[in-house]
Amino acid sequence: MTKQDIPRNSSIDRRTVLGLLSGSLAALAGCSGGLSDSSDGDGGSAGPPEEQSDYIEETKIKVVRNNELALEVAVTDEIDPSSVSIITESGREFSSDYFSSGETRTSLLLTEGDDNNEPLPRGQHTLYFRGDGVETEIPLELGTTFEFEKVVPGTEHEKIRDDSLGVVVRNVGQRTGAAVRTILNGERDSKPFEPIEPGETGIVEFTFLLKDRAHCVKVEETTVREEELAVGFLWSDPVTITQPIKYTDRFDSTGNGCKRTLAGEPEEVTATSVETETET
Repeated sequence: MTKQDIPRNSSIDRRTVLGLLSGSLAALAGCSGGLSDSSDGDGGSAGPPEEQSDYIEETKIKVVRNNELALEVAVTDEIDPSSVSIITESGREFSSDYFSSGETRTSLLLTEGDDNNEPLPRGQHTLYFRGDGVETEIPLELGTTFEFEKVVPGTEHEKIRDDSLGVVVRNVGQRTGAAVRTILNGERDSKPFEPIEPGETGIVEFTFLLKDRAHCVKVEETTVREEELAVGFLWSDPVTITQPIKYTDRFDSTGNGCKRTLAGEPEEVTATSVETETET
């Protein structure tokens, strides 16, 4: 794959780009060695945009105001685009922003809607740059793979509460992902926002899972339950495990209370694939 340089004197206008987007994506796929969505959840072989063009300095997914996710785009000072847009694989403009005069960095929201809950779907999208002497498209592919590593009680990790349980996951793909929800026994538990870079780990908190309670419910003196914990991501399949939790009744001097502790090793559950924008 050779990097795709930004042409200086292109006469292609935006309507033409959008009208030919499906064809251009096919051409880009051939150039990049294949952008088709793969069954391993990594969405293809294209790396980040900075690997596709010498004029892209870096891209970074980060949390911005009100827990929104944004793609920060930085270009080199060799070009001077006026704006950049994210065009989805279906040809829709998802978000756009302008470069301030003399600036080489801007951000594009990766969520939309009144409450910013609708993310840009996993798939093969395009960064579309335009400006004086600049008119081009660069592949933007979302999708990675996460693997379960371990569980950590809150008493052993400074980032989470003592009475919570942390699930550590590793991004084993080549693109950034983000943990956005926890699900306990099939019910949504919380909404973490944890961008995780390729090769890095992140810890996702299941709040109060190990919190002692006033009474155990419908249990004998001691019992063990298999709790199902799932971590949901943007652009990736979920990671789901079962974790045995021991419930011990009458643990204090008054004969009251229900103590919850880890009671064995977690087991990973086979993941279910998430949909891309074009899937039904």
